[in-house]
Amino acid sequence: MLLRLLLATLFLILGGCSSLNVQTDYNPGYDFSKLKRFAVIYPKNEAITLTQERIAKAVTDEMASKGFVETDKAHADFYIVFHLDVTTRKQVVTDYQAVGLYPYYYGYRTPIVMVPVEREYTYEEAKIIIDALDPHGNNIFWRGVATDRLHSFKTPNERMKYIREVVKEVMKSFPPKKRH
Repeated sequence: MLLRLLLATLFLILGGCSSLNVQTDYNPGYDFSKLKRFAVIYPKNEAITLTQERIAKAVTDEMASKGFVETDKAHADFYIVFHLDVTTRKQVVTDYQAVGLYPYYYGYRTPIVMVPVEREYTYEEAKIIIDALDPHGNNIFWRGVATDRLHSFKTPNERMKYIREVVKEVMKSFPPKKRH
């Protein structure tokens, strides 16, 4: 009974933790202070998916909240480009199960032995890469990457809410703060 309670508590604690992993990188020599206007650029000759539209909307809204203005490609100080990827991952988990005679309180004196049991889980991992590019030479000067287990959503509103949360987390460090 105590073991079940501990496991249930552990699952609640771990279930409350996000599996979202965000990393950012940037060129410290780049002058971010000159940036005012941006354009979201899509891959050429590809149909734009609903997910791409939602990500572009979330990026545009997040950039606007930081004071940047969306414009067309010809007038942009920088471009925002994003890429999506889904990969199948495997995870091996070792659980320990108690083996012995039960119940102990009836007088059996056989010790309980903990035996390792391995289980393999397969899951889908989604990755979004958001790049900021200089329009003169298309050089990347800032990159944010978020990875998370692929989630299922029941409604488009749930999807958009999740996308907004991920984009906000990735864009949190754009533009980078000056370090003294």
